[in-house]
Parts: sequence; C-alpha cells; structure tokens
Amino acid sequence: MPSVIAEPDSPNTGSPISSGSFAALMDDLGSFKHGSRIAIAVSGGPDSMALCHLAKAWANIRGMSIVGLTVDHRLRPEAQVEAKQVSMWLADLGMLHETLIWEQGEEIKSLERSTQSAARDARFSLLFEWCQTNNIDALMTAHHADDQAETFLYRLVRGSGVDGLAAIAPESIRSDVRILRPLLRVPKTDLVATCEEKCQDWIEDPSNTSDASTRVRLRKIMAVLEQEGLSRDRLLKTVDHMARAKCAIDSAVDDLLNDASRQNDVGEISLDISAVVAAPEEVGLRCLARCLSCVSGAEYPPRFESLLGVYSAITDGNWSDRTLHGCQLRMKETQLKVSVEQRKP
Repeated sequence: MPSVIAEPDSPNTGSPISSGSFAALMDDLGSFKHGSRIAIAVSGGPDSMALCHLAKAWANIRGMSIVGLTVDHRLRPEAQVEAKQVSMWLADLGMLHETLIWEQGEEIKSLERSTQSAARDARFSLLFEWCQTNNIDALMTAHHADDQAETFLYRLVRGSGVDGLAAIAPESIRSDVRILRPLLRVPKTDLVATCEEKCQDWIEDPSNTSDASTRVRLRKIMAVLEQEGLSRDRLLKTVDHMARAKCAIDSAVDDLLNDASRQNDVGEISLDISAVVAAPEEVGLRCLARCLSCVSGAEYPPRFESLLGVYSAITDGNWSDRTLHGCQLRMKETQLKVSVEQRKP
C-alpha cells in the first residue's frame, strides 16, 4: 500500500510542545557551540516533522544551522515521491534538505535475509557517512516515549539483559557522530498535536499499522497491558532503573580496566586474569567484551554465549588458546593477551 499525506485535522489527545519545553529537553543533552551544524533524520512522519519545526526554531535563536536528511531505501516505489515532498516541506521551513539513496535497496529486497534489518543498517550507515563527510556536529532523531516503551518490550521478549532493557539512550556516539534523541520523554500524541498546531501535514506509512511488524503487534499488546496497570509511564520508569544499573556496571568495568589492563603500541591488550576472576561475574564478562571490541574495532560486542564460553574457560582453569570476535586470545602466566587475529592469506 502506498503512503498517504495526512492533514492535521484529526482528533488528538496530545498537547503541542512549546519552544521552552523543547529548549529544556535540549539542555538535558549538554551544551552546543554557536555556529554548530546539526542534522535531523526526517522520514516525513509526524514525529520527525514536529522535530524539524521545534529544532529549527531552537537553532535559529542559538545561531546554529539545521539540515534534514531523508533516506530513500529504494524498497517502495512511493519513497522517491515522499522524499521530494519532505524536501518541499523543509524548504517552506527554511531548512536545507538532502535525500540519501540506498542504491542496493532494489537488489536486497529480493533476497531471503531480513530486508528490514538490512535497510535499518543501511540507513544509519548513509546518515553517519554524510555527517562525517559534511562536518556535521550531531545527528538528531525523533525517537519518542512510545518508541522507548516498545523497544523495552521488544527486547524483553528476546531475553535481553540490562543493556538491552535500558532501551534507547538519549545521547550516544557512533562512527564519531553524536546522536541526539531529545524526545524520548515525549508521547507521540504530543508530536501529532505539534504538527497540528503548526498546520504541518505529514506522511502516514501503512506499514506502521500492519500486523506483519513485531512492533505493531507489541503496540497492541501495550494497550492490553495498560488496562492491567502496566502503563507506558511505568515501563519508562523501568527503563530508567535499567539505565541506572547499566551506568553503575559500566563504571565498575571502567575501574577494573584501569587497574587490570594495559594496551601496547601495536594494540594488544594484556588483562590480569586474577582481577577479572575476583570481580563480579557481570563485570568480568563486560571487561572481556570491552577488550575484544577495542582490539578488533568491531562496532558490536561478541555474542554472549561465545563470551561466556571464554569466561568459563578462564574461571574453570580449563583454558586453551582460541579466537573470538576477530581476536586471538592467548594465556601467558597470569595475563590474558588479546590481539588482532592473524588470518591466513
């Protein structure tokens, strides 16, 4: 089904976000230099269109510039038309706009692998690459409170640990680009109300209501959970608890690495095994994962089952040298040596 242009005249229970409220949300993300350039990922939905209005007004006062970035995945014939529509809307706002095209989209959609997953990875790669090439200080996304609650449930269903259940972070860094998510406490209804107040149309993607999507099914489950007392606000409080726990564990890992690890000039890490074994298991596991990711340069940590196998071999005294996550792991006396795996030509 094609996407449709929604007019801001439907009943909505939300309240528009004021410029002062948005400024407070941005203040929570830290300071910004005069003249900074910030990009916004813009799909054309009510979330990103509301963010464009709010961020443009906020940036104007502070002498900063905003550019909208829309990714055409080439997965749907309507995408090109939608990107042009977004460009016209942003031009009316006085915003620059760029459309980034995923050239492999048409080929990928014919493969058996998850097209949605591949498209998500491609979207972020295109966004980060453009930001790096154009000296953009930060990339802003329109993830909101409903997304946060859905993400928590999505990861809970998949058995995620503390990191996963901490859900979406307000700020993170990826590929040297600062990612800002100022709307994580804002319900979608308020973003729709903001568009309505600004007389801003938006694009409705029918896939957002299709039961083929796990997130759509979880959204419907949330309505049932709310009737039982598990509201979105309570889910968000649980996310906060998990985020605090993650922060505490990360701090303990930092301390352990500072005391028990050394990295030489060629990037090899030596890790004091006695210190790792003496630490709480969760801290020791994360310490190993950090070392592996640091040496390999991998963006994501190793699979938990494989990591646990290494940790168990260390703590059980049943060690044999091995490779994992692009790294060679060797035991030398009381030190675990983690170096880049030397692959045979």
